Amino acid sequence: MAWGVGGRRDVMLLELKHPLRRAQELRPRKHMLEEMGAAYTASGMITLDGTRMYTLTAATDDVIDEALACFKRVLASIEDA
Repeated sequence: MAWGVGGRRDVMLLELKHPLRRAQELRPRKHMLEEMGAAYTASGMITLDGTRMYTLTAATDDVIDEALACFKRVLASIEDA
């Protein structure tokens, strides 16, 4: 997934203007994504490889509400840390 913000090229939180300088960011980024995946799993949301989530058109309002509650719990725990 890539998008431009203010003329920059980014891929999932990783700025690519100077890729060799950014190589040192890969390990901490991977660790952060693993921790986020573990936090989602602990909160009841199963992700693919800890980083990918998909929605289904068959999801009910209750399923969507529970997913949003999970996000709120995980993000609140990050803010508290």
